[in-house]
Amino acid sequence: MLLSGLDGVKPRLTDRQRQRLAAAATRLQLAPRTIVYRDGDPAGAVFINGGGVVITYKDMPSGKRRVAGFRFYADVFGLAEHGAYVNSARAVTAVTLYRIPTETLTTILRQDADLEFQFLCKMVDELRQAQRKSIIVARRDAAGRVAMFVDMLRLIGHSTHPDVIEIPMSRSDMGNYLNLALESVSRACAQLTRDGILEFSRRGARIVDRARFYKLVTSG
Repeated sequence: MLLSGLDGVKPRLTDRQRQRLAAAATRLQLAPRTIVYRDGDPAGAVFINGGGVVITYKDMPSGKRRVAGFRFYADVFGLAEHGAYVNSARAVTAVTLYRIPTETLTTILRQDADLEFQFLCKMVDELRQAQRKSIIVARRDAAGRVAMFVDMLRLIGHSTHPDVIEIPMSRSDMGNYLNLALESVSRACAQLTRDGILEFSRRGARIVDRARFYKLVTSG
């Protein structure tokens, strides 16, 4: 199972590469809200998400929390600067993580150019996430930001129904990601419900009007 999500990047992992990574990794089962690491901790390992959702964030001196992004299945995270993690990471749901010591991973990648390329492709996802967030928060309307966030989860998720989107994170986490106050997120959700575009529940959201939903998402 380890790194099976990386098979979307060609060429696929060979059995030898998979076995080598599995031998180097420690498998962790974490409960919701468990801290994976904190901003400024020594960056001794890189993590691969084997299932569940992880949030990465930074607590600002002002007391506000700035969410960098969410890490889903097969995402690689744990970027460092000057030997320390640049964000904190916490489990949103129960998660399975694969922890690979940085020095061990560096040695493996130096010895296998194909595997190094695949890891590079996965790390580029960090930049894509940052770009996606910049586009979303550039919108002036809170309802539009929430709709785009729901659509992002729709594209990432694996729901058996195309109109049902699981939202595992809290509205507070959503607000910190979208640069919105919790009250603004709640009002935006209520507006989208009143307008008959989305319907929210404790577990997620359902697209009520596809045409209007996609028009709202793409109109920003």
